[in-house]
Amino acid sequence: MKVIIVELSTSHEECIYAQVLFLKHAGIETSLLLHKALAQQVSSYETLCKSVDYIHPLKKGAFRKIRQQVRTAQKLKQYDLVIFNTASSSKFVRNLCLLLLTASVPCVGVLHNGNKLLKSFTQRIISLKIKKYMVLSDQIKDYLSGKTAIEVSSFYPIFFPDYKSEITKPKEDVWIAIPGRIDWQRRDYMILINALSKLKHFKNLKFLLLGKLDTSRAEEKELWEAITKNDLQNAFLCFNSFIANEEYHGYIKASDFILPLLKSEDNYLKYKISGSFNLAYAYKKPLLCKQFFEPLEDLKENAIFYPGDELDKLLFHILDDNMVLPEGYTNPKWSFKYQQANYMEFLDL
Repeated sequence: MKVIIVELSTSHEECIYAQVLFLKHAGIETSLLLHKALAQQVSSYETLCKSVDYIHPLKKGAFRKIRQQVRTAQKLKQYDLVIFNTASSSKFVRNLCLLLLTASVPCVGVLHNGNKLLKSFTQRIISLKIKKYMVLSDQIKDYLSGKTAIEVSSFYPIFFPDYKSEITKPKEDVWIAIPGRIDWQRRDYMILINALSKLKHFKNLKFLLLGKLDTSRAEEKELWEAITKNDLQNAFLCFNSFIANEEYHGYIKASDFILPLLKSEDNYLKYKISGSFNLAYAYKKPLLCKQFFEPLEDLKENAIFYPGDELDKLLFHILDDNMVLPEGYTNPKWSFKYQQANYMEFLDL
């Protein structure tokens, strides 16, 4: 049995390792075909794979692009199963699915936005070949249930390589991680800045902005100006360059809490998931979430909720060491055994 996982974008590498591990533990020969930009990120686990090949999808030259896509399709036909790690929003993936339409090799896709199955014309074309999709939470699967005839299951890619890191947190500090790139559209940074401005002291409280803060870019500059304007520099740990996986995961492991800082958007209650959630699930960290997200079953045992305008009160309780932590991660679904069995069953492997 030969399986290949394909990722033609520069994103979503964080979902690959868990799948490789699931297949490896089942004794299945697994290969990767990845965008060349992901080479550094997968270097720590590429030895688990039979082969790892890289591709740079061409952006110009119609004939050259067609030739690249035909060659890629011919390569994929050599496998018993193709898993598209990002099975949407890509002309390359769409064209590969058309080229593989009459081939015997079955294809499965991972969807990072469940709504694509309901509203995307490109997804309809992709689904001519891909008849089974995996989404990244039970809530997304439940949302799609009954809305599409396509078979959908869920899995949680919450397992990562054992990155070696020398990062240690001072014993008296409280670290709260905010993972992911700086993004004003998705995250409400002003809620945090306003909350910190209300506190009398936050000496031992440190917020880790785990994304590149490049002040030459408008969004990042706006955030840094808001921080400095309120004299909050000492409350933040920032990075002005790409954070390597070892360091990134080291900071997550050392943190006491994960703060997604997401805005109150219905799509997170239906068909999307924040990468912050999966990082918290992976390292069994309590989440600090707006009450808006309380309906999510995955968060109920793993999160502390606060009204949108009362984050300062929550932070005060944390500083005062008066916080009652959730019981956290008692559901068997957070185990490797459960997730692997669920994944393999859906793939009929």
